[in-house]
Amino acid sequence: MEYTVEKFIWTEADFEQMGWHDVTIYQMAMTGDLEFDIDYIFKWNEPEVKGFRYTFWIAPCTMAFKQIRELRFDIDVVRSDGYQIDYIERKDDDRWTIVTQNGEISFISEGYEMFVRQQPTFQYNKFIGPTRDGYTLERITNQPNHYLNHETYIEKRRQEAELFGYAQKRKQKKLDLEALEESRLNGEIDTKEFLRLKKELWTAIEGYGYWLKGTQFEDA
Repeated sequence: MEYTVEKFIWTEADFEQMGWHDVTIYQMAMTGDLEFDIDYIFKWNEPEVKGFRYTFWIAPCTMAFKQIRELRFDIDVVRSDGYQIDYIERKDDDRWTIVTQNGEISFISEGYEMFVRQQPTFQYNKFIGPTRDGYTLERITNQPNHYLNHETYIEKRRQEAELFGYAQKRKQKKLDLEALEESRLNGEIDTKEFLRLKKELWTAIEGYGYWLKGTQFEDA
């Protein structure tokens, strides 16, 4: 799997086609510009199984709002491991409000540039975390990531994909069980066959649950 990013530098001209919900902010600096180190979510992947979790294509990015003025913070708590944007609002072309889950940042700016530092990678969560290979506010588009070709990382990703597959199959079995119980209520299946199929489904569900216990997909 891979995702081809449209371009590596985005600006305020792209604002209407960009989305900010659940984008993680790791660092912030004020240098005349207002700079953020973020995990930008380029794509939310629809689940293959109804009701299952989304997956994502995400890249580490540096976002810089230019020559800010009238900067105001109304932030309750800033976590050491980052915090998430809810949405970004733009008024009168130069008035911006970044609404986060912890409060708001408002200011005047002529616009922004967002530098995509690495190619987007496939993620099971809405952030990359440590395997983004550090935190920086550099405005570059060629940041190396030493994790991507490391054997340990590759094996971890393989295991995650296998577990994710188990979680998908368990979710499908649960849906099959719901459909089976509905068929029984509608009188479409006799008791003996219903009990046989129900036992098979529960055995499969519990089997997948065994392998998922203690993993990030345990409650998926």
